[in-house]
Amino acid sequence: MVLNEQAIEKHRRAAFFAFSGPVPLPLERRLVSFTAHNVREALHALHALVRYRGDDKARQIAEACLAAIFDLWGPEKGWNLDRLQGRYGIAVTDNNENFVRTLPHAIGPLVKYYRATGYEAALDLAIVLKDKLCKDHFPEDGTYHIELQGTHGHSIACVLCSLAQLAELTRDVFLIDRVKAFYDNGMWQLRDELGWVVEKTSQSSIDRPDTGEVNSTGDLVETALILGRWGFTQYFEDAERILRCHLLPSQLRDTGFIADPPNPDGADGKRNVAGRLRGAFGFPAPYGHQPFELTGWEAVFFHLDIVGGAVGSLCEAYRDATRFDDAGHHVNLLFDYETDAIKVESFYTHGALTITLKKPGPLWVRLPSWVRPETVTIEGLTGTRRFAGFYPFVVQQPVGVP
Repeated sequence: MVLNEQAIEKHRRAAFFAFSGPVPLPLERRLVSFTAHNVREALHALHALVRYRGDDKARQIAEACLAAIFDLWGPEKGWNLDRLQGRYGIAVTDNNENFVRTLPHAIGPLVKYYRATGYEAALDLAIVLKDKLCKDHFPEDGTYHIELQGTHGHSIACVLCSLAQLAELTRDVFLIDRVKAFYDNGMWQLRDELGWVVEKTSQSSIDRPDTGEVNSTGDLVETALILGRWGFTQYFEDAERILRCHLLPSQLRDTGFIADPPNPDGADGKRNVAGRLRGAFGFPAPYGHQPFELTGWEAVFFHLDIVGGAVGSLCEAYRDATRFDDAGHHVNLLFDYETDAIKVESFYTHGALTITLKKPGPLWVRLPSWVRPETVTIEGLTGTRRFAGFYPFVVQQPVGVP
């Protein structure tokens, strides 16, 4: 903790010169309340503007926000409520929530921001949050307890994915072991084999036990991909099953059942509802868009704040379908896919899994665990038939030969 305390104090001193006037935190529309849960969304947006548009204003806002957090928050005492309320007139709305549901959401975009900019404070804050999570909320045995991780499925899955991203960045084997332990144990109290994750593990006044949240499903996919890249290649199979069986089918494509509500005042939120919701993701059950047992609720849930998380996870899966590096070509997810290095035709859409190299190099192809290697026929193979774990391995397949 000595390094953490030094980092916090350094950034706290810097904060006095980083901002003036209204505190630069992501505030609610009324500008009087702050929810630490939402720092994640703010930093995701700012990261994208900085990374892909080189937006200097976004960089200033992001870095002032981080300075404000170091100045107004600490891992032991939490938020300085007296200063926030007394000096700035800001109420922290999630201060009594389980810590997992609050600021640790931001670890993922902090990692992304550091990768894009090398900004030291982003990595320092991520590590401070990680240390508190590992100390107080994610035990080594990977068990789930409401008092440790809370009841909000997306917060738990999101933070798990964020820790995996930080472990990959810092090559922290102890942290990836902690991630793997919870993925293999505690997460099964919240999910099923399809990757559906319950929105909340306990309901006080509302009973909706089949309601999931696609953000959480996407976080499982991203975590599985990272574990796969660490060498636990069986997790690619989990990622593909989740994508095929829950994440992709949960997108709203047929909106024929949606009718615009009465709108005598011309409210924008009631206009063209079906058209605006088409393509959205939401809160599905394991078996369809509309969960049963929605006591007190009569709607299918498609909140548009879920879309960004789902699409971001799909982007990560798309990036990881195949990889080309010093070891050669790796086919991890068995989807139709084509890059400047390889073309993959899936056995779900073609007569067989067909792979054609565009660049020379060794080829590794992941087989599902339910396929027995001795039953596999490989046509067009040049060289010796080899298997390495779940992967058929071809030392040198000619370019252009399927």
